[in-house]
Amino acid sequence: MKAYLGHLYPQPLTSIAVSVLALVVLFLSWQASAALHQPVVGVQAALIAAFLVAMTICAGLRPIHLQHSIQAAVTTIPLYVAAIIASPIMAALIAGMSMLSIQLLTRAQRGNTLSDIATATSRWVMIAALSAWVARRGMADDWPLLAVLLSVAAIMFLCDIVTGSFEIAPMIGASPRRVVAILLRESSLTEGVQYMLGILAALAALEQPWSLVLWVLPLCIIYQSFRHLKEMHEGTVNLLESMADAVDLRDPYTGGHSRRVAELAAHILREMHITGPEVTLICSAARVHDIGKIGIPDDILNKPGQLTHQERWVMDSHPERGAALLVRHRDFARGIDIVRCHHEHWDGSGYPAGLKGLDIPFGARVIAVADSFDAMTTDRPYRKALAVVEAASILHEGRGQQWDPAIVDAFLKYLLKDQQDADILYFGSQSPCPHAAAQPRIGSQASSQ
Repeated sequence: MKAYLGHLYPQPLTSIAVSVLALVVLFLSWQASAALHQPVVGVQAALIAAFLVAMTICAGLRPIHLQHSIQAAVTTIPLYVAAIIASPIMAALIAGMSMLSIQLLTRAQRGNTLSDIATATSRWVMIAALSAWVARRGMADDWPLLAVLLSVAAIMFLCDIVTGSFEIAPMIGASPRRVVAILLRESSLTEGVQYMLGILAALAALEQPWSLVLWVLPLCIIYQSFRHLKEMHEGTVNLLESMADAVDLRDPYTGGHSRRVAELAAHILREMHITGPEVTLICSAARVHDIGKIGIPDDILNKPGQLTHQERWVMDSHPERGAALLVRHRDFARGIDIVRCHHEHWDGSGYPAGLKGLDIPFGARVIAVADSFDAMTTDRPYRKALAVVEAASILHEGRGQQWDPAIVDAFLKYLLKDQQDADILYFGSQSPCPHAAAQPRIGSQASSQ
């Protein structure tokens, strides 16, 4: 329980810190706004601000999952334009009002907490104010217009990546540095396209602010293009999941294994209060986590007895085989590491790379628990299925050794709710499990071939 609570603490603390900073930024921007050059003023400024807020909200309410790890919402363009043509205080208010509205309107659908809402809104207040300040300063110092536009785009993008990593990291149990690397790898292309269009829109708006209305149609076209990419991605997902189902069907004992692992992973994530694209990523990776077994011969895959050393080596190659297969499908960029590492152990004794602790991707740690539980509770050629209580006791015994303790605790908490079995009430304590003495060692039962 302590480890579980420790996983949750950073997000509320982050939201408080970011909210305080955002209030400070708003105050300083308000004080400094009178001394900065403002391209638009008065009624015109209010109308343009209202238009940009409306555009941002409309884009934010219709995000598109281009990949498992990316939500593409065409909000960058209006927020960038606001930073170029508005004062810092006005840009901050546009961004803050837009993001707050998006978060509140999607709260029921996405399960956003108050800390999520505060963090998302506050970080964009700061990003918009800083970006607008750079734009004002560059124009006041007679920078070349292109230098101003590119500088604002670079600052807005980097600030979005860095602050976004601190928002996401506590939710997925990864370090901010790792999240930054992931976001840079996966969002650079889509964000770059939006910044290029934002530069064009800003150039037009600096000449004639009303020309922003003409950008509604191009934005709609971009949105439809992104939707088309999503449909292509979904076709790839369906193909890979069909291949994963074919792998399951090769073994009469494990039919439906991948689907069950994905369902168990979803329950774990729900118990850990993790929502958003990361859930989709992990559950999709769970569906194809054993896809590498498509290259394992049937006489090894379905062997009723113990595997020889050479056969075990072939069997243990399936995570890397699966990763190699998924490399061909760019839509599964982040899922590759999860599939490759789902047999790594918390204490570093797993394979293929012997990763340890938080070096193992969070999704792989989730799948490892779900995969092991389903393997233990399913009949295999070499043994009968264990009872739920027996399998749960092995998980409890192996927390901190084979599996991430926080994830095991979340899974056992889910089992308590799902099974309603008095025999598994010991999950909540740290005392030895009453069934543990009768169980074989962890590695013998919990390894999923």
